[in-house]
Amino acid sequence: MPYPNWTTIGHGAAPRVPPRAVTTAPGAVVGCPPSTGAVYRRPLAKRQLLRSAGVMGFVLAAAVTAYANQGFVRAFVANYRCCGVPMARNAVVALREARGQTRYFGEIGQDKWVLETMFPDVANGFFLDVGSGHGTIGSNTKALEQAGWKGICIDPFPIYMEGRTCDVFPVVVFSTAGRVMAFQKADGLSGLAETLGGWNHRARQAPSVTFTTLTLDDVLTRAGAPAFINFVSLDIEGAELEALKGFPFDRVRIGAMAIEHNFEEPKRSDLQAFLAQRGYARVRTWRQDDYYAPR
Repeated sequence: MPYPNWTTIGHGAAPRVPPRAVTTAPGAVVGCPPSTGAVYRRPLAKRQLLRSAGVMGFVLAAAVTAYANQGFVRAFVANYRCCGVPMARNAVVALREARGQTRYFGEIGQDKWVLETMFPDVANGFFLDVGSGHGTIGSNTKALEQAGWKGICIDPFPIYMEGRTCDVFPVVVFSTAGRVMAFQKADGLSGLAETLGGWNHRARQAPSVTFTTLTLDDVLTRAGAPAFINFVSLDIEGAELEALKGFPFDRVRIGAMAIEHNFEEPKRSDLQAFLAQRGYARVRTWRQDDYYAPR
């Protein structure tokens, strides 16, 4: 609405200048005498400019916050790279990690992949950890237990299992049961002499211990494992395929697998083909592990 021409009031002429604006209510500016009730609002361009300034301010504040909390940024990037955690969930997970509210123990994030990507918010899952090793450091399943999962841990020399709730089997698994085999004891690089990778010189030079093998079928039967296992972790220094040959695929299904390959061929390709024949596909690769899920 145009301003009235007030130049005719009184004697003589006066410059056509609108009266001084007076604020009468939030968001409204009066541009004419109060008696008219006319309201003058800011031009659209100005409102858009103010809105854009607000958005820029928010972005700047977020950038400053991110810079100040570099732990969050590092966690967010690492979670995406290792585990493909969905963006919205990743923001929550990374923030909890930065604040020290959440901790994962897997060497390269295998437990995070399971809990945050494959089975988010599952509190009653079941796992099978073959080559569980240390109960905390580098454990692919301790965080799962803390989330309420139950499971089985297999390792001929389990250590620091205090506080763990899994059923521990200190045995060696292979494709067939009853075989007497040499096992090289080399801490985290221990494994069966017959299947050790060519790169594993430390284990080859380590003390040898004799074990009589079991199959994974044997262990699952003894433990009374369910017909669906959410997660299987396999890290037994070259014997992963042989161990899976003794798994009862005909009666037990698996939701996700993390299997160490150490870039050994043809073992890695043979294992992929073996699982493909049983309905599982490689869905992700990160460092020395391949991740599998049902097709």
